[in-house]
Amino acid sequence: MLIKAALCLTLSVLWLPAVAGAATQDQVNEVRKLLEEYHISKPTDDKLSESEIDSMIDSLGDPYTQYFSPEELQSFSNAINQSFVGIGIVMSQDDGITYLEDVVPDSPAFKAGLLPGDALVSIDGEPTAGKTIDAIQVLAAGKAGTTVNVGVKRGTIKLQFLVARTAMQLPVATSRLMGNGVGYLRLDSFSADAAAKFKSQLLSLEGQGMASLVVDLRGNGGGYVDQAQQIGALFVADGILAHVADRNGKDTPIELHGEKRDYPVYILVDGGSASATELLSGALQEYGVAKLVGSKTYGKGVIQQLIPVASGGTLKVTVQEYKTPGGKKVDKVGLTPDVAVAGGLQQLLKAYRLAGGGDVRLTVGRGALVVNGIRSPDAGSVVKKNGVWYVSSRLGAIATESTLSYDAKNRQIVLAKDGTTHRLAASDAHVIVKNGVSYVDVRLLSKWFSNLTWAAAGDGTVRLYESAA
Repeated sequence: MLIKAALCLTLSVLWLPAVAGAATQDQVNEVRKLLEEYHISKPTDDKLSESEIDSMIDSLGDPYTQYFSPEELQSFSNAINQSFVGIGIVMSQDDGITYLEDVVPDSPAFKAGLLPGDALVSIDGEPTAGKTIDAIQVLAAGKAGTTVNVGVKRGTIKLQFLVARTAMQLPVATSRLMGNGVGYLRLDSFSADAAAKFKSQLLSLEGQGMASLVVDLRGNGGGYVDQAQQIGALFVADGILAHVADRNGKDTPIELHGEKRDYPVYILVDGGSASATELLSGALQEYGVAKLVGSKTYGKGVIQQLIPVASGGTLKVTVQEYKTPGGKKVDKVGLTPDVAVAGGLQQLLKAYRLAGGGDVRLTVGRGALVVNGIRSPDAGSVVKKNGVWYVSSRLGAIATESTLSYDAKNRQIVLAKDGTTHRLAASDAHVIVKNGVSYVDVRLLSKWFSNLTWAAAGDGTVRLYESAA
């Protein structure tokens, strides 16, 4: 099966599940008793009058309390720990073509020789053209130990790779230096080993002479509380991660005893940043350790426990609510960033600039967008027509650090920077419109903005280079 990351909106303390059994009246009665004993809302027997477990849980109005079969519990655990059976590729689609947006280091696909930017042609002889990524994943699904034949096109050459499916874990933490001493550390999940992986990457960056740090927690839906606590202790000598209150209102602070770092930290967050991400980000923000950059977070400020049901299955039940060290509510509210920025690429570049970053090297095409070595999926930011490369007007504005607007009355694309305004009619020869998106001749952008240079690469991508002012 091809790998695809899953969002997991939870904070959990993992207990071992009991041996499974069939759904019985004993299970229903036991789940009722556990909900009455543990759930933060203190439900009564009258409220939990339904005879089926799912209906009983639904009556609480709590999307985070769930009953798991053994199979569902395993899937839940796999999602947090980013464990899958697969070959180690991440796909994206651009202009109807499916590309390998990334290849997981040391995965079977990596060892077989597949590369980011390869265009996917077939799976076990079945053409992938016209199929969605989900449909391709179904084609490629299989048990660990079996093999799949992956056909790709690399430039003008067609290649076949026989790749073994295996149980594997996506890298939870990855990092690299972006330039000017700015370190970038991405954490995808608060898995059971997240703190150790985070620390390893952090020490590696420090060993390379990092002067400032960008931590990317966008789309990180959470995981285990103790991992957030351990990561927090890497930045706070003495304090608390959060105030945690149970159903009786008893406050039990989660303490931090660690060390300080002497460099500035910027945390990227968005609407997919939830739970343990908010726990960590809220604390580091309030202690003045880090500034949050991006958009408002999800707003999940409650904690669950996994409790075995003796008659079979496992109950994930909300037992506590947390607030920031300063007492701010998070649940259904979220965290407000210090620097509000919309758009994934804009957020990354803003954090990079705030951290002291200089020149920007951007490569776009073949389903990916790479900024100073940081890869992300991309669809349709560049097109080529009659030998001329065009970039989307939005990307052009980002690359040149200009302001983009559209003059509807005169049907003009407007780019403004440092008091100078450039206007371009939608009907101009330097503009093409495709699927409702406007694209501007990159040669013209380079002429307008002297700090932007560009080059067409032989692999079907365009490289933009923007010098810092």
